[in-house]
Amino acid sequence: MTSPQSSQRIPHRPPGPRHVVSAEEIRGDPLEFLTSFADRFGPISHHSTEQGDQVYMVSTPDLVREILLAGEERFTKHETADDYMLTPLLGEGLLTSHGEQWRRQREITQPMFQRNRVEQFAPQITDAAVALAGRWSTASKNEPVHADLDLTALALEVVALAILGSDLSGVGQGFGTAVDAVNAAMSHGDPRDTPDDPTVIGHYAAFDRAKRTIDRIVALLIDARKFLGAADSGPSDLLSVLLDARDPATGEPLSAEELRAQVMTMVMAGHETTAKALTWSLYLMTQHSGVAAEVRNEIDTVVGDRPVSLGDLPSLGLCRSVLQESMRLYPPIWVISRRAVHDDQLAGFDVPAGSLVTVSPWVMHRSSDYWPEPDSFDPSRFLSDDGPAPFTYLPFGGGPRVCLGRGFAQLEAQLVFATLCQRLKFDLWPDHVVEPQALVTLRPSNGLLLSVEPRVTP
Repeated sequence: MTSPQSSQRIPHRPPGPRHVVSAEEIRGDPLEFLTSFADRFGPISHHSTEQGDQVYMVSTPDLVREILLAGEERFTKHETADDYMLTPLLGEGLLTSHGEQWRRQREITQPMFQRNRVEQFAPQITDAAVALAGRWSTASKNEPVHADLDLTALALEVVALAILGSDLSGVGQGFGTAVDAVNAAMSHGDPRDTPDDPTVIGHYAAFDRAKRTIDRIVALLIDARKFLGAADSGPSDLLSVLLDARDPATGEPLSAEELRAQVMTMVMAGHETTAKALTWSLYLMTQHSGVAAEVRNEIDTVVGDRPVSLGDLPSLGLCRSVLQESMRLYPPIWVISRRAVHDDQLAGFDVPAGSLVTVSPWVMHRSSDYWPEPDSFDPSRFLSDDGPAPFTYLPFGGGPRVCLGRGFAQLEAQLVFATLCQRLKFDLWPDHVVEPQALVTLRPSNGLLLSVEPRVTP
């Protein structure tokens, strides 16, 4: 006689470990964890976590395409790790909202990122990069330049100018310090952690302090704009667009909370990818002197000693490809997560509703199936007209939720990188060790310390 239990259908799951995977096993080295799973279990794997999640990890372009193009009705960002980490800081903004709310917000904000709007900010970006190069060129030779911190501050300055129409340089280091504290707290905290654990208490206390600082600064900038109005001259910033925006269905403006959420999202997300792409690109220049020399030669030929301009960028192909290759080797967003809305299937395997489905740009970008000598730094990969195969290269995600500000980020990174390489030579500070650390974004675990010297342009 067949028991009710034995007659139940057993889910057809992909390969994976039989044991429950602990948080320590993942957090000890997340990048190695992801890579080893793909190596051991193939293009799709399954494991269970201590928190009760059923996790499916995929690493082929076809499966990545299926997940990222599926839309929120099939695979949603709701209640993923990104959601848990980012919503407490950002609120229900474009990065964290879902469904109809997300579609409405995207419709409102998308016009700001049209190419002609983005390109208006090129002169201000170059000016900021020239100023940073000037500060670095006069820095003490006995102390390293903290390039990662300075590049984060630069990216914050630029994004605040474009989004808020405001200069954050007067705020001092408080804003950048608060941003770093928030990133660290979000990366190590988990809403399901034991609430009386001293480490957990410390993480959330640091998060709360940093969040209050960021909230105060953003609120002050929004209130000042409402009171003073937009500037009479210069490019139109996103805050002006948001203040004028109306719900297409109701005609109502954004609420105070919606406005805050959008501004927070654009400021926080808008600087991070650019800062990390620049940080890793300068690091790789210190490790590959031949490529660095070729980059300088390209800039000297195209630009000479005048400031880099928007019109130069099409002729600076090597500079662009260095940034692209840097984001391949060190993708700022190293894992993308979704949850299955309904019982589903991937590659013929059952995926129960509520399962976590993950895509790792780190794994995809370093797979020998799609990249020859994947661990080698080779910018020439991106000099071909063909480009990488679809869904093998994901520095900005993919599908409907691809990063809305990717055009701005790429423009900014190219102008800043070319300006810094035009004016300076970089070396890694002696005995400084650089290793990737997978937090909210992928960053050097010990920062990036450089020795810098001015260039004499031939």
